Order: sequence, then C-alpha cells, then structure tokens
Amino acid sequence: MLTIFPILCNSQEYVDIFTINYRQSEDTSFENTNKNTTIESFQTEVIFPIVLKSKNVLITGINYSSSSLQLFPSTNYNHFYTTRLTAGISINHSEKWKGNYILLPKIASDYKNISHNDFYIGGLLEWKYKKNKNLNYRFGLYASTEAFGIFTTPIFGLYYTSPNERLEINLSLPIVTDINYRIQKNITIGFDYIGLGDSYKFMDENKLSEYYTQNNSLEFSTYIQYSIFNKSVLLRLKSGYSTNKFEVYSIDEKNNLALSSFRFGDYRTQLNSNLTSNIFFKVEAKYRFHITSKKH
Repeated sequence: MLTIFPILCNSQEYVDIFTINYRQSEDTSFENTNKNTTIESFQTEVIFPIVLKSKNVLITGINYSSSSLQLFPSTNYNHFYTTRLTAGISINHSEKWKGNYILLPKIASDYKNISHNDFYIGGLLEWKYKKNKNLNYRFGLYASTEAFGIFTTPIFGLYYTSPNERLEINLSLPIVTDINYRIQKNITIGFDYIGLGDSYKFMDENKLSEYYTQNNSLEFSTYIQYSIFNKSVLLRLKSGYSTNKFEVYSIDEKNNLALSSFRFGDYRTQLNSNLTSNIFFKVEAKYRFHITSKKH
C-alpha cells in the first residue's frame, strides 16, 4: 500500500509524528457469485524529523500495516503485512524552493517463508515552491519495485490554508487528497481520497506454490475530527466508498510497467474473481507536533 506520509513543507506549521487507524468493510461480494468477504486493515506510522543546523531536515520513520480478507470464495482468510522504513532528507534550496528525497524500502507479504522476493525498494522525489505564506505548489515522482513489476507515478499538488486558518487543502494527486474545514474550535469536517497501490507475495494453503495479490483500490471518504490537548491529538471518524482490487496472479507473471493507473505489457491471467466496491468505516488518531506557537 502506498500512502503519502506527513513531511515538513513550506506552508505547514506541523508534522504528524504518529498515526494509527483501523478500517473495515463488511459483506464485500465476489462478482458473479453469492459469496462475500469482510476486508479489515490496520496501519500505524511513526515519523521522526531531525532538524539540522543548516535548517535542513532528516526524515526517518517506520510504517506497519496489515490486511485481512478472503481472496477466493469459501477459502480461509489471507493475512498480509507490510513493514516500511522511511529514510531521507528535506533540503531548503532557497527561500522559495524545497526538495524532499526519500528512500522507502519495505517487506510486503504474508510473512511466511520470507525470502528476497518479499523485499521491495521505493523512492520519492518531491519539490515544493512557496507562492506565499498560505500557498505552495508541489510536484515530483514516486517509483517502487513490486511483486508485479515496477510501479511509478508523477505527483502534482498544492498545500493551501485560508487566511482565517479554517480551510485546509492538501493535494498530492493522483495519490492523496485532504480538504477540511474547521467549523468550531475543536471540530473539523473533511473529505479525503487515497489511491492505494501495493502488492503482497503469499503461499497457497498447502504451501506448495507462490502467488501475489495486487491491490489498486481507491478510497473516497468524509470525516469528522475532534481535537484535544491543545490540538495535538486528532481523533477522526470516517465513512466512505472503496473500490476493492485484490487481483491474484502466479508469482512468475509480471506486468512490465504500471504508470499510475495505466499498465503496459500486461498479459497476465487473473486467478480470482473481482471484488465489488463497497462502503467502509475507519477510525483514526494522530499525534500532531506544532512547529510554531501558532496553531490552527
């Protein structure tokens, strides 16, 4: 799963040090059958920025996630796990320009018979231009090796806060969108979108053959957020709609290149039925460190 983690940028006055969430989608059907499955996921992430004397920032962190679902009707549940490290640097190139250069190695599989096939390497290059104190633009590139081949996507977006600091827009398209508005001192409502892209190697139930599942789900949700402890702890309740794309392939079948949602040289044979889109619910908590004394 690809997620955009919080990094220091020109306009933001905070960084989300710790994030934890749990998501569930019940009665997700297999197409052309009367069978269904429950999809559950858990994720936690810690980001630890280290400010250098040069005012550049070392970015370190770790992300752990797990997912549980049936890939085939009337079979046991599969359990998938990802452990990803974050290591990089944020460099102030000038008063207007900043660059983030991040390495993202990970292990992603069912964590059975772990081998070199469970290890993948990714990276993020991102540049940000400060238009003014309320607005900056960003563009970059993310790429990663996956079980199916190479995945890459350009990134375009912006970060904006209104002068009264009630409205916040955080875009890194086509991966993530977060638009929220503070309606009371401690209550915020928002909309977010996450474009997931990841893969997991796994063994069959008899541990005789290796396969992988490719997840290219899209999540759209609305949320309500309540902040406590001087807006340092954020509690979110989300509800939304998700496309569920857990396609299964033999470990030997590869897709030459996946560029965002486009696939090139894809002649693979999908082994399982497609899952239908469905409603999901998510609870989330964040610990937010405010860089300046000015809160919003």
